[in-house]
Amino acid sequence: MGLSASQARFLQLTARRSNVEYQAQQINFQRLQWSDKLEAASMKYQDATTNRVLTFAFNNGSSIQDVDVTYKNYKNYMNQQMDGLSTSQQKYYLVSSTGNKMVVGSEEDMETMITQSNGKFTYDDFMIAPDLDNVEVFQDAIKNGTYYFATLEESEETGESVFKTQGWETLGGGAISEELDKTDDTEAEAEYEQMQTKVQNIDKKLEMQLNQLETERSAIQTEIDSISKVIDDNVESSFKTFS
Repeated sequence: MGLSASQARFLQLTARRSNVEYQAQQINFQRLQWSDKLEAASMKYQDATTNRVLTFAFNNGSSIQDVDVTYKNYKNYMNQQMDGLSTSQQKYYLVSSTGNKMVVGSEEDMETMITQSNGKFTYDDFMIAPDLDNVEVFQDAIKNGTYYFATLEESEETGESVFKTQGWETLGGGAISEELDKTDDTEAEAEYEQMQTKVQNIDKKLEMQLNQLETERSAIQTEIDSISKVIDDNVESSFKTFS
C-alpha cells in the first residue's frame, strides 16, 4: 500500500474511531439517565413507604374507630359528633394559630356552624381556608401549628366562652396519633419494581451495544496501529532513498 493510500485509509479509520467513541459516549449518557430515573423511583418508593399520617381515635358509641385526620373527618367525627350528645363530652373546633378564629373550608361550613350555634357565633368569628380538603395540606397545617384543635370553655376570670387550644399530640389524652401510612405501599412497590425491571432490561441492551462498539473500536485501533506502522516505514524508506 502506497503512502497516499495509507494516509487516506488512516484518515478513514480515525474518523470511524471518533464516530464509534461518540456513539459509546451517547450510550453511557443514556445509561446515566436511566440510572437517575431509577434513583428517583427509589426515592419516591422510600417516601411512600415511610410517610406518616395522623389518625383520630373516634368513639362511635360501641367501639373505637381509627380515622384519618382530614377536614372531612374532622367535621364528621371530631366536630359534629357531639351534636345532640351529653354536654359533658368535649366538642373540638379547628382554630387559627392565635386561637381567635375558627377555621372553615367554605362559606357553607361557616353558615352551618353559625346556625348550629344558635347565635353563639358570628361571621367575625371565622376565617375561610379553601385548601382544607387537601389532606396533605390539612395534616401539615395541624403538625406545624398553623391550625389547632380547641375546646370552647368558660373563662374563670371573665365568665366568657374562650377557646382553649391543644396541640394534636395532647388532644383528648392521645386521641390523635401519628402512624405509618401503608395505604400507598403496595402501589408504590409495584411501580418501583416495574421501573427497576424496565431499567435493568434497557441497561442490558445498552451494555451489549457498548460492548459491540468497544469490540469495533478495538479492531479499528488495531488497524490504525498497523497503518501507522506502514506509513512510518514508507516515510523512513523515502528518507533513505534521498540520503
